[in-house]
Amino acid sequence: MPDGVPKYIAVRDNLRQRIDSMDPEEQLPPEVELCKQYNVSRITLRHAVDSLILEGLLVREQGRGTFRAKGIINSQNREFISDRIQGFYRESGSSGCSIKYKVLENNVINDEEAALQLGLNADEDLICLKRLRYVDNILSHYSTVYLNASRFPKILTHDFSESSLADFLFSTYAISLAENEISVHVEKLCNRMSEVLEVEEGTPALVAQSVVKDKFGTIIAFCVAVYTPNYGDIHFHLHSIN
Repeated sequence: MPDGVPKYIAVRDNLRQRIDSMDPEEQLPPEVELCKQYNVSRITLRHAVDSLILEGLLVREQGRGTFRAKGIINSQNREFISDRIQGFYRESGSSGCSIKYKVLENNVINDEEAALQLGLNADEDLICLKRLRYVDNILSHYSTVYLNASRFPKILTHDFSESSLADFLFSTYAISLAENEISVHVEKLCNRMSEVLEVEEGTPALVAQSVVKDKFGTIIAFCVAVYTPNYGDIHFHLHSIN
């Protein structure tokens, strides 16, 4: 198991990848066999499996076993926002997919709403990083990230076409992301956004807004992601800390 990752989370994540290669309604191996494969107890295994049942990826039938659910979307077309922050919407990368970006804009602007989300004065200069993200060469979503321009000036001169903003913040400014407050809603695409995502105007799409904080509780970024209809399935993986 990876260091620092609870066993059930490691098992859950691996099972999620295995589900992608299974046929609809295909049965998982028996509990005893899975316990041996992962070297975990039945309690740990059931915790992982129950999480996937709640996600709608697995179905348990009393007396028969556990099966892949019908009609689910494979992980390459599913966005994961998890209990382990890995960056700004970077969870797809952990499933082995190829992630690439096309940078549309990286400059200084003024935006009153974004500034307020960042806890800054309405007239403060902000960095606005706009990118299209591709997963296995398929357009995933259009993202806009706002940051404090006076605090992170080196962002303006960096190439983010293939690199992670989260990794850059860590390596350049020693910032570790620790909290992500996310809200999701459905919105009909305007003409400009529909052209960017190459769909018809008025097409319903998921829009996720997030306020990202570091381990000290300081707001680092305000992010908005607009997903293509093919990426309209977002799963949240959260657990309590007692």
